[in-house]
Amino acid sequence: MIMRKLCILCAASGLAVLAASCSRADGNSTSAFEHLSIASNGDVIAHARDGGNARIGAAGDLEIQGKQVAVTPAQRQLLQTYHSDAVALRNDAIATGKAGMQTGLHALDAVAKGLASGHPDSIDSEVNSRASKVDALANAVCTDLGRLYTAQGEVTTAIPAFGPYATIEQHEVSDCRSN
Repeated sequence: MIMRKLCILCAASGLAVLAASCSRADGNSTSAFEHLSIASNGDVIAHARDGGNARIGAAGDLEIQGKQVAVTPAQRQLLQTYHSDAVALRNDAIATGKAGMQTGLHALDAVAKGLASGHPDSIDSEVNSRASKVDALANAVCTDLGRLYTAQGEVTTAIPAFGPYATIEQHEVSDCRSN
């Protein structure tokens, strides 16, 4: 049980590192993962597989390959939802990673204390309560990813030119939830 929890903590920590400290070579983003970056000004940058970018502002503005795209009010609303879902995913990933790091450090301390005191049975209960918080936060990340996947589909349906930037796949949402 402890090993499973420590693996979850390591995964959450890795997710936090990806979400919080990776940056793109262009220097315009403060966080990134394979599909998205959040620029220093808060814009969401969706990355196409061919290396192109689409930029979505909080107000629902859309740029594709550096060119402003005219959008209707309905399309703007979809873009605003996409933007807020992407930011929520990033924020929840960072919170999960922070909680994972704190729980991992606490687990190491609990192991050391439990072994030093001759009471290794106390380790599980000491770690499990904190690990359940990390599990809940990780579930929020998966929920966010599902919402973003849905928003991505809605944007692509309404704005076909966004299609190449819709790179989150259904299996990624399913994989997140099954892990």
